[in-house]
Amino acid sequence: AGFMHLADFDEALVGGRIWSDTDQINQRMADLTDHMETVIQKYLRNEFDTIDDYNAQAGELAEPYRFLVIADFPVSFEADALRRLSSIASSGARCGVYTLIARDLRQTVGGGTYLDDLSAHSAVITQDPGTDIFYWKDDVFRQFPLKLDPPPGEETLTSILQVVGRNAKEAKRVEVPFDTIAPRLDDFWTLQSNDELKVAIGRTGATRLQMMRLGKGVAQHMLIAGKTGSGKSTLLHALVTNLAMWYSPDEVELYLIDFKKGVEFKTYATHQLPHARAIAVESDREFGLSVLQRLDAELSRRGDLFRRAGVQDLNSYRSAEPGEVMPRTLLIIDEYQEFFSEDDKLAQDASLLLDRLVRQGRAFGVHVLLGSQTIGGSSGLPRSTIGQMAVRVALQTSEADSQLILGDGNSAARLLSRPGEAIYNDQGGLVEGNSPFQVAWLPDEGRDIYLERVNRKLAEFIAKKKRRPDAPVVFEGNAPANIRTNEKLSALVKAAAWPAQASQPQAWLGDPVAIREATSITFKRQSGANLMIIGQQEESAIAITAAALVSLAAQHKPGAAEFWVLDGNAPDSPFAGVFAMLKSLLPHDLKLVEYRQVPEAMTELAGELSERVAGSEGGPNIYLIIYGLQRYRALRKTEESFSFSTSDEEKKPQTDKQFAELVREGPNHGMHIITWVDTPAAIDRTIDRGMMREFDNRVLFQMSASDSSNLIDSPAANKLGFYRALAYSEEQGFMEKFRPYAMMDHEWLADLKQSFARRAAAPK
Repeated sequence: AGFMHLADFDEALVGGRIWSDTDQINQRMADLTDHMETVIQKYLRNEFDTIDDYNAQAGELAEPYRFLVIADFPVSFEADALRRLSSIASSGARCGVYTLIARDLRQTVGGGTYLDDLSAHSAVITQDPGTDIFYWKDDVFRQFPLKLDPPPGEETLTSILQVVGRNAKEAKRVEVPFDTIAPRLDDFWTLQSNDELKVAIGRTGATRLQMMRLGKGVAQHMLIAGKTGSGKSTLLHALVTNLAMWYSPDEVELYLIDFKKGVEFKTYATHQLPHARAIAVESDREFGLSVLQRLDAELSRRGDLFRRAGVQDLNSYRSAEPGEVMPRTLLIIDEYQEFFSEDDKLAQDASLLLDRLVRQGRAFGVHVLLGSQTIGGSSGLPRSTIGQMAVRVALQTSEADSQLILGDGNSAARLLSRPGEAIYNDQGGLVEGNSPFQVAWLPDEGRDIYLERVNRKLAEFIAKKKRRPDAPVVFEGNAPANIRTNEKLSALVKAAAWPAQASQPQAWLGDPVAIREATSITFKRQSGANLMIIGQQEESAIAITAAALVSLAAQHKPGAAEFWVLDGNAPDSPFAGVFAMLKSLLPHDLKLVEYRQVPEAMTELAGELSERVAGSEGGPNIYLIIYGLQRYRALRKTEESFSFSTSDEEKKPQTDKQFAELVREGPNHGMHIITWVDTPAAIDRTIDRGMMREFDNRVLFQMSASDSSNLIDSPAANKLGFYRALAYSEEQGFMEKFRPYAMMDHEWLADLKQSFARRAAAPK
């Protein structure tokens, strides 16, 4: 039991535990004979006589020696275990498997031939009965005296094993340098994907590279499984980076989705990987589904093109239409089981689309790679779909998961003992298809260097082809959206002249959790065209409000729009001064209404509304922005008074009534309200339930299911997390989950100011 101290450093050093039960012993014997078969068939072959010869060339992939230590033999050994032990003793040395056996002479061994085989292949030391004398069972050595060393004390044993364990853990780290599989600079983008995708992902044996091949025969799609720390992320990085170096964007395009709570794929967004069409970091299920829908549409598009060209596969289409660019497509989804974390329509749609991509993708050059820490429990993906994925890669995993990914009866992955050690199988998991290999190690700094080289190659590609690959759609679930990515707004800001008067101006709020245009609210001249933002995420609320204000200003030339701002920020708030800053940037009429001036401002706006109702419709669009509705007592509804008094004080217009009239009638006449309120309770203090219909456009942050249901007839806002919101419109019949914009950075605002100033100074 003292040797179990080694398990504190690495369970694999001592096999996890001491085995004593008959079934356990049978299993360990089977594991060792399976290992010997692998060594002989996959490593030694006819190239090496022994494991020593193999290790001399294998370098960092040297196969460790194994020692089978048996105490009280043959207790608990049955016939099958004895047979396997005999095989280990006779052939194990060639494979690096050795035996240390202490036999209890009081126990008989069933089957004398097994004992003879053990003795014939072992150095035998025997105790003289009734004495403490030991001797070699050898005609030559027996004539010399033999004195065995006493065993160490428990303290000495423990201290020795702790030193051994620490050093063994460090020595066990195996790294196959990525340089051994990466192309030289002259070989960048030299491979073609007409027939298949073929790229090295590691080393197998002493001299060979392990290739990933997709596109030939049944090897069309790939399944990867490995527990935390097994090297799955390293494998995906090695695969993506090597593909990007060997193939040009015209040959391979990538869709990268990561459902893990990490940033594995962020580096490809940072480096703008030219092969990537979509990159999702900490992806939401909705975004993943939109990627599947886009690929499903791509299958249909390619099907139409193939029918017109009279061909049936990608290679034939490229031959028939040499001028057309149609790359092979590889969809990579890490932790794909997240699609099925809830039993809802989204999970059903994802299952159907994945099944269609797997079954039909082969003909159109579309391949699917699914990764997971465990295959068990992924009930949303039918076994029939998994059965279509012939290429399997198993890293360190449990015996149950090994059989799920590799196939029934193929539990070879349970014997993997170090990170990056894996089994590649392209025969649907059949035992005979197992190919052990070590994943190439690609550190972060090395990956960045290679990706920079890819981008330098891209410059040559653009110069030669006279075109640039489309920029990827990037979804970063761990961060707010960036307003810079809004192409429509960027075009409006950069335009040389003010746009024509927009009949339905849009206020952009953020990026949808899907591959679609930016989430926006349209301000039509009709009832209900107001916007209410609800929730306690104050930073996101002011960022959305500021983005809405700027985007509306970009669609109106000065004089065509007025902005009235009630800034409810406290003087010591970190967001105080945001609207004053915007006032200094925009050439539009932007009025900052102080707290005590609210009644006068509402009176002025009520007068403007009265004129427009009476027939004067030529004025500019007016946007009343109330940031922090809960802080404006003057706007709160008051109880009806039944007094017959006619004092001058009671004859004054009531601010809350003016506000209510503006909410109801303003949108019909180009006067819209954009407001943020922190809680549903604060809404009730200001706005009647019937009046809420006039805020047809609503944005919700995370809140309770009951509050969400009261506001949008759905508890969906209860499941929102950080950097998430819901945009809802009853009139338009839509509800969209999105990532709100972050606060606009100073550099972008400076560009905005310069552009607007240049436009305002231009001749009329």
